[in-house]
Amino acid sequence: MIKYTWILILLLLLSGCQTGEEKLNQQEKKVKENIQQPTPSVVELEDKREKKSEEETVSEDLDEATLLEMSIDEIMSNMSLEAKVAQMFYVTLEDYESTGLSYGGIIFFKHNMITAIETQNIIRKIQSELDIPAFIGLDEEGGLVTRITGEASIGGTKIPDAWVLGHATNPNAVYLANEIIAKEIRSLGFNMNFAPVGDIHTNPSNPIIGHRAFSDNPHIVGEKVIEALKAYQEHEIIPVIKHYPGHGDTKEDSHLGTAILSHDIERLMSVELVPFIEAIRDGVDVIMVGHLQVPQVTGDTTPASLSEMMIQEILIRELGFKGLVISDALNMKSIVDYYGTELMIDLGLDAGLSLFLMPEDVDNAYEYLLKKARTSIETEIKIEEAVRKIIRLKLEKNLFEYKNQVLQDPIIGQIEDRNIIAELEIE
Repeated sequence: MIKYTWILILLLLLSGCQTGEEKLNQQEKKVKENIQQPTPSVVELEDKREKKSEEETVSEDLDEATLLEMSIDEIMSNMSLEAKVAQMFYVTLEDYESTGLSYGGIIFFKHNMITAIETQNIIRKIQSELDIPAFIGLDEEGGLVTRITGEASIGGTKIPDAWVLGHATNPNAVYLANEIIAKEIRSLGFNMNFAPVGDIHTNPSNPIIGHRAFSDNPHIVGEKVIEALKAYQEHEIIPVIKHYPGHGDTKEDSHLGTAILSHDIERLMSVELVPFIEAIRDGVDVIMVGHLQVPQVTGDTTPASLSEMMIQEILIRELGFKGLVISDALNMKSIVDYYGTELMIDLGLDAGLSLFLMPEDVDNAYEYLLKKARTSIETEIKIEEAVRKIIRLKLEKNLFEYKNQVLQDPIIGQIEDRNIIAELEIE
């Protein structure tokens, strides 16, 4: 009885007017009943804690998602139609400098980079001029396709081509090599790389892919693509897998003219699309679509980059891709020889492109899309949807936070990284 006394006193104090022996006995009875209730087991307590933890995690995720959508809403509400249209274009440094428009992305080539420090300064200046940070990208695959290594370059670490990395005895070769690329280009100020190549080297006479591919086996290519994606994502670079639906089994180079992929959808799903399917499952954010005609799938000669069937129906609906869809460079002859600016914009917008990469006449393309948006509610809605995706990715990847940061000294061509490449035990 003594051990309950302090509880009874507390109850009496809290009950205020409840006095007398009868009420005291009632309170004592209630206390005894409560104390005699079975004690929850450790397992039950753990289950409750886990359930609470799960609920808190879901709540936190919901809060983050809500905050993200609110941030997107706020940014979009402060953007003019002109600014939204500009976000859909990914242009050369020269085109940016000639107009000063707030384009969605700016691509650099070797001739744009005289020294590493100068490259940093150019990128820093660009980002400081923009309200909406730009994707700043380049084609740094290693091997033949490189912008920061080789003759007349700024001295980046020389990386073997994908085929060599894919056949190295070191199982981590692809990750290690792409990690070096990621660190080097990130230190220069880039936030996006048009790599890795998801094409499969199934045609030895292919004039454009060849050893840019990791393998002639679709599943090995898929594995190596995932390794490369991981290297970029872990070092704050947005990777862009290319060239959907697969440029490895064409006899032509789409830079120079029409390129045809002569396979039906069953063959594509079992071979060419395998690395892209794996990348989508892994959460890749951006996919580049090649200028490849796929007549046995589309029933016509429209290139995949402008095809509603290849982008909307297959890539987005069938394969479930929810990220940004960017075209291959639109100044290639496979486009400019057959499609005027207006038709290219019309088809690309309907197909589901989020970003138009390097139209031959950027000014005309921008003005046409802006005019179309001003006169068509349907066009304006499509632009809103595309730009919303662009802003979402820029927020998710902290581009707004990083756009004015002071970069460290460039980390390129270091002895340690050269030694890593030398020790990969290339066959």
